[in-house]
Amino acid sequence: MHPNPRFRRLAVLIEGGSDIFRNKTAIGLLRFRPEDVVCVVDPARGGICATDLGASDARIPVVGSMAEAVLLGIDWVVVGVATPGGFLPQSMRAELYEAIRNRIGVISGLHDTVRDPNLVSMAARYAVDLVNLRKTDADLHTIGTGRARGTRARRVLTVGTDANIGKTTTSLCLHRHLLAQGVGSAFVPTGQDGILLSGHGLCIDRQIADFCSGAVEELVLEADRAEPAPQVLMIEGQNAIFSPCYSASAMALLHGGCPDAMILCHAPDRIRLRNTDVPVPTLTHAIELYQAMLMPLHPGKVVAISLNTLGMTPAAAAKAIAEASRQTGLPCADPVREGEAGCARLSAAIAPFIRPAVAPARPRRARR
Repeated sequence: MHPNPRFRRLAVLIEGGSDIFRNKTAIGLLRFRPEDVVCVVDPARGGICATDLGASDARIPVVGSMAEAVLLGIDWVVVGVATPGGFLPQSMRAELYEAIRNRIGVISGLHDTVRDPNLVSMAARYAVDLVNLRKTDADLHTIGTGRARGTRARRVLTVGTDANIGKTTTSLCLHRHLLAQGVGSAFVPTGQDGILLSGHGLCIDRQIADFCSGAVEELVLEADRAEPAPQVLMIEGQNAIFSPCYSASAMALLHGGCPDAMILCHAPDRIRLRNTDVPVPTLTHAIELYQAMLMPLHPGKVVAISLNTLGMTPAAAAKAIAEASRQTGLPCADPVREGEAGCARLSAAIAPFIRPAVAPARPRRARR
């Protein structure tokens, strides 16, 4: 079944420019759901094409206006950016208004999209849906108590040296790789991108602080109750525990998910944490901190490094992968650049933490 059967024939609205990471929602769609993307809309053009954003299908066109996208027969426009605090860029509003006037639905993972009075009033006037991927369940008032430690499946969490660094991508790449290898993997989406790509989940960063880790527990326990029983839960990580902007959701994932294994995601050419002047910690320091913050609750370990080498030359990327492995003594790969070879290297690191498959019970022979 398609992960989101309702959301097809998508136009992805981005901001052109040098900050590729800002367009992370667009990158996710182009990488994991290219068959549903009709076009990319980049009013500034900015020199970016679909393949620069990670699209495997070079035939996906980049158009300069929503009017051009409408002519291509789109049904929805997805806001493809992730901004500090989740604000809707002013430059995007006119394009969204144009989409609504043409009765095109709007899908957004930004915090304030549905609070724009013009968008809300226009959507009502033209009978258009505004889909808020961060919509929460107001009745979810559960505190975290470490219940995730009791799952049948083992738990693997992607963590990061910063926000917006490849945790969703690594989780989904490994999830798909494991499924292709016959391993019973379940993907646990915890943010707007994971929800958009999989069709289910919950945005942890919209929960009341007291209930964030409890919300993670509920997601993990729900995924573990699936039948047939999963062997491993690939939990989509969020942000970083040392980010002054977004550490709360990272801690909720760590303590609510109680991972048996963690994969540390890192961009080797990033010097400072996004939207701050704080230096990115070293890989060895990050490993120590994640393990120390989890240890009183559960003895989970960082077992591999996933590098995001987007924008690097092949030689520079290969050097960075080798250096990260040398520094940490752990296997390292870029699962996007290296494809199946990179995924295989990372999956080998988590293999000891995958619960063995349980053979189905044989029916009893009737007594004569």
